[in-house]
Amino acid sequence: MKNDKVRKRLGLLALSLVMFMVTLDSTITNIALPTITDYYGANLTDSNWISTVYVLVMSVFIIPASKLADQFGRKKVMLVGLSLFGVGSVLCALSGNLLLLIAMRVIQGLGGAIVTPVMIPLSVENFGKEKAGRAVGVIGAVTAVAAAAGPPIGGLLIRYFNWQSIFYVNVPVVIITFVLIGICFIESFDLTISKKIDWLGMLFLSLGLFQLTFVLVKGYDLGWMSTNILLLIAGAIISLTVFFIVELKVPEPLMEFSLFKEITFSSSAIVYFICGFAVVCSSLIFNFFLQNVREYTALNAAYIIMFMSFTVMISMPLGSKLAEKTGFRPIIFTGILLMCASLFMLTRLNMDTTRVLMIGEMMILGFGFGFSCLSIVSAVQYIPQTKSGIGSGIVNAGRQLGTCLGIALLVGLTTHHADVAKTSIERKAINEVSSSSVTASLKTVLINDIQKNGQSTSGKGKDVHKIIEKDIEQAMLSVEDYPEPANNELLQKLFEGSEKMTLQFEKGNNVTGSTIYDGINGINQGSQSLASGIKGYVNLVNESLFQIIKSNPYAPELLAGYKKEMENTQHTYKTATQQQKNQMEAKIEFLTYLINIYSIGTDPAIATGEQFQNAVATKSNPSSNNVTAASTQLIEGADQLAASAEKIDAQFADNGDFKTGAMNLKKGIGQAGQLSEINEVVTRIENIQNNEVVAAFTKTFLVAALIILLSAFAGLFTDRKKVNEVVSTQSDHPGY
Repeated sequence: MKNDKVRKRLGLLALSLVMFMVTLDSTITNIALPTITDYYGANLTDSNWISTVYVLVMSVFIIPASKLADQFGRKKVMLVGLSLFGVGSVLCALSGNLLLLIAMRVIQGLGGAIVTPVMIPLSVENFGKEKAGRAVGVIGAVTAVAAAAGPPIGGLLIRYFNWQSIFYVNVPVVIITFVLIGICFIESFDLTISKKIDWLGMLFLSLGLFQLTFVLVKGYDLGWMSTNILLLIAGAIISLTVFFIVELKVPEPLMEFSLFKEITFSSSAIVYFICGFAVVCSSLIFNFFLQNVREYTALNAAYIIMFMSFTVMISMPLGSKLAEKTGFRPIIFTGILLMCASLFMLTRLNMDTTRVLMIGEMMILGFGFGFSCLSIVSAVQYIPQTKSGIGSGIVNAGRQLGTCLGIALLVGLTTHHADVAKTSIERKAINEVSSSSVTASLKTVLINDIQKNGQSTSGKGKDVHKIIEKDIEQAMLSVEDYPEPANNELLQKLFEGSEKMTLQFEKGNNVTGSTIYDGINGINQGSQSLASGIKGYVNLVNESLFQIIKSNPYAPELLAGYKKEMENTQHTYKTATQQQKNQMEAKIEFLTYLINIYSIGTDPAIATGEQFQNAVATKSNPSSNNVTAASTQLIEGADQLAASAEKIDAQFADNGDFKTGAMNLKKGIGQAGQLSEINEVVTRIENIQNNEVVAAFTKTFLVAALIILLSAFAGLFTDRKKVNEVVSTQSDHPGY
């Protein structure tokens, strides 16, 4: 008994590790794509097939794998799947080129497709139907952790090792689980079916699912109306139609449609399909919102989204335990409603939504998802135990298709809404610029930049803003006259003051009255007139003095007398006392002046008053106290005054420092006003951009919420009221 308990626990551990590994590989490669792209020198479009082909193969081969497991042994097929997965992982790591890596990824995906549907029948075989729900709850919780842990684990492996390590890490897990499954499980079959393989049905189902999945995953990239997509749609319809016809004709069909007669199976399959659809909302759409709109790093976005996985870890085991008392119906139905509630909450997202609130929304989504995923257990509870393999395969394939539909529909809707938002942002941005008080030339620059560069629908408009800033800075160099700032009271007052100051450097008029310029100009003109008048007066005095000396016949005698008196005075000066010398110095200075002017005036070479004035100015002592010295000083002072007044007048005139400074001050305030207005316009445009881009995502969440809500009715039919009675009836009729 004790050994049996240990065997079951080790078996549960093995299945949990298998699902952890398979799920991890569906997300761990996403973070490695840029590194792998650079390693092979490829482009992201080609390297994206590393992830896409894994989903394609998983979707296509789950149902055939589950049928083969029922026919030839679930344990045996599980071991084959593990071997393929392990070999594929090693070959992926050893791939020498991108094409080979994608091809090896097909082998890995085939291994994943084989082991995934076998998990349920092995759980039922190991624990029995009654306790299989708990086991699946634990495995589901581990799977949720794997989905969240993929990016962080991948990032750490790439950082400390290389991208090949994300594949090598699977090898020890494959070895451990291979050994544990070989030890802990006994072989089981569906004894009600033959071992004859429905090759035709398998072929057309695989073709149909491959084409359908390819269309859903790549339809938007290639164009829904492109020739290739239309041909694939037609091919999928034809292949699946032929498959249904074949299945109705062959004695041992690949898919047993009789299973869909059990309403709990059909309803559970629908719910699990919706679970696959819903997971796209968090793993793809919400993740894209966080990274491209809120500009979170991939790691920070993962920190928020992983709370969904943490709550799935709790809700699946909890839901399994509650279902033992209440049945699956209320648990699954509640789960669907919780998923709807969380998605409706996501429609209220904005740029200011707090991290705590977003984590809360992810936790609600996680609880809903965990409860709803119990439909994988409810799907097989009322079908014969021998059919749990193919039943699990059908339900798992449904979830894969649900995920593909979610990618196709929700990504397409988001992209469409983003394109509409881009057009709306551009139109509203141009309207904001046109209605602003930005000057016309700068409006043209802004509008051209908006039209040329567009507004980033991802929320990352920093590059566009840098371009606008650079272009505006360049355009401002050629703007001479700025309008008065419109929306800044302080700048308005400064601008008005600078404008009034500038007007003071212009000629006055009837509006402005007399200005500082008028006063300075008047002072300048007065100074020039004063200098001219003084010069005229001095010239008149000198001319009169010249004529008096020149016309006086006794001038030579007077000159001789002045010289004689100078000699006597100088002789006496030598023997005089200090007091007498002080008195005699004034007389000597005056006699010197008289001798100079009479010497010049009686000089035959001096014929005009101007010559007389120039000669007197040359000989006169500026410090002397006489008419000539005073006249010279008066002229020099008048000239200095006139020159200073002229300089001041020039500063107030056009191109003068005072006027230029005042105009630059006005221009600078005008520039500040324009920059302030431009910043306000850009801020309004950013708000428009944020609102429009966020709306593109919230509309998608609304559509997803409505689709899930409309599917909620299926949750009401995932269980029966009289469980024990029905199970007993089914056991009596295994062919049900």
